[in-house]
Amino acid sequence: MHSNRAVSEFRNVYDMTKRIVVLALVLLAAAWTGACLPKIQRPDIQLVGVRLGTLGLQGGLLYVRIGVVNPNDFALRASRFTYDIELREPGGEKETWTDFVDGVYDREVVVQANDSTVVEIPIEFRYTGLGAALRSLLETGTFTYRVTGTVNVEQPIRTQLPYKHSGTASLTKFD
Repeated sequence: MHSNRAVSEFRNVYDMTKRIVVLALVLLAAAWTGACLPKIQRPDIQLVGVRLGTLGLQGGLLYVRIGVVNPNDFALRASRFTYDIELREPGGEKETWTDFVDGVYDREVVVQANDSTVVEIPIEFRYTGLGAALRSLLETGTFTYRVTGTVNVEQPIRTQLPYKHSGTASLTKFD
């Protein structure tokens, strides 16, 4: 009778020890995996240039140059950029923004570790709804903009990184 009790206690101790070892291995694996995954710093994305393509009666084509700076110690491979560009209406006490254009750029872009690149995106636009912002551009050659969007990063891990930037630009010079 004592031997059955001893065997039962041994099995309980063995099962508990087995659970502790498995739990320790799971925690060790989780810590190791977390340490191996690179921490991704958000790339700096900003409008660095605009080149006029064509103008027509209802709209035109601009080539918007977006600078992408990769502050990471590894290359980033992005498969898609979304963008939403707004123009500031000049004058007035209250800031008013007009939607200019939004869209998706679906071409792969690779930015090497601690490097930068410029992506030129062709953007078709319409004059409708631009009002004072368009007049300001035609009169002064400059406009105030803000751009927001996301970058779909494919490597080193899949993630979607938001970005935003604002500034003043002209067709020939950027601040």
